[in-house]
Amino acid sequence: MNTDDITNRQLESFQRFLKLLPHGKDLDLVTLKAHLLIEEQLRQLISERLKNPTSLDDARLDFYQCILLAQAFFPPDFQSWLWTSLVKLNKIRNAIAHNLEPKGFSDRIGDLIQSFPSGFAETAFDQQTRFEFTLSSMFDAVSSLVERPRAPVLRLQQSE
Repeated sequence: MNTDDITNRQLESFQRFLKLLPHGKDLDLVTLKAHLLIEEQLRQLISERLKNPTSLDDARLDFYQCILLAQAFFPPDFQSWLWTSLVKLNKIRNAIAHNLEPKGFSDRIGDLIQSFPSGFAETAFDQQTRFEFTLSSMFDAVSSLVERPRAPVLRLQQSE
């Protein structure tokens, strides 16, 4: 992404992500916080595309349902790696939330790092650092979708 394409909203959101993500801390906490921060962006992405977003206020959509709904706004082949990675993050989060000692936790994190094309999987950093870099890349990928598609939608509405 060209830095000229970064909006003030994206910059502020990413600064908030960096501030609230507990870098180098317990992996459970890092995962839970990143999941929440990415979910905020995903919900914002959904909200701005709906003509009546408040109609879903009582729907109690979970993260997985939000992934599927957001994915439905794009062509079938659009950034499939992003949706796959978000599902993997959600599975990691669920493993933490529902198990005191989730089995295969490190393997799941490694799989998530490998599935996201950030380039951090091949670095010499330790797994936690690669995971945090991957999470920040995932946040950025979702955040970058929040405003980009709005202009074409507005142009289509104006031409009707």
